[in-house]
Amino acid sequence: MLKRKMSFVSIALVIVGIFSCTGAKKFVLEKPQDGMSLVVGAVLIENNGIEDVYEAKTSKITVVIVGKSVIHGVEKTAGYRIKTDENGYFALQNVPPGAYIIKGFEADLGYQTHYIATSRWNGNTQVFYPFGGMIDFTVRNWPEPVRKKIIDMQINYFMVDKANRIAHKKYKSLKNGTGQIPNKKYTMVNPVEYYRLKYPQCEWFKE
Repeated sequence: MLKRKMSFVSIALVIVGIFSCTGAKKFVLEKPQDGMSLVVGAVLIENNGIEDVYEAKTSKITVVIVGKSVIHGVEKTAGYRIKTDENGYFALQNVPPGAYIIKGFEADLGYQTHYIATSRWNGNTQVFYPFGGMIDFTVRNWPEPVRKKIIDMQINYFMVDKANRIAHKKYKSLKNGTGQIPNKKYTMVNPVEYYRLKYPQCEWFKE
């Protein structure tokens, strides 16, 4: 179970599409660039009653991420839209080290519901809620910046119920984890380990 943290800034952002889950393109980890980072994470959504469907979703979720970094002494903010792979994992490649946060997501839930969620802050707590428009990139409370070669955004669990309430928690990994749907259990390795196992020869994972 996780704690949430994040912040407010006026931002001019560039939306960057980095990850494609379409069958035509195969995702390949790029060679690391000097001073840049690999940001990895995962998403698991429990649909707890939308269209009277009770199921978990991981693949083809569009994740909206906002990042803040300092480049040559200048603070910069950027927005990213990226899709999860078939197992729920995503990767942003060769981005500046800094603070990264999930601002919202889009997913097809139930039989025909295209669900869009964004977030705002209630005090220091990030609150996710359903939204009918474009997800903006305003962040009020930022997490602590990470200046490492690999930045772990962990596994982000969202539960959406039929009343459109959204719960959000973060996990380093899941082993037979449970959510709100009875008799459902979830096992997901940590995102860094997932990509390390999938691309063992990649230079990102060499010391």
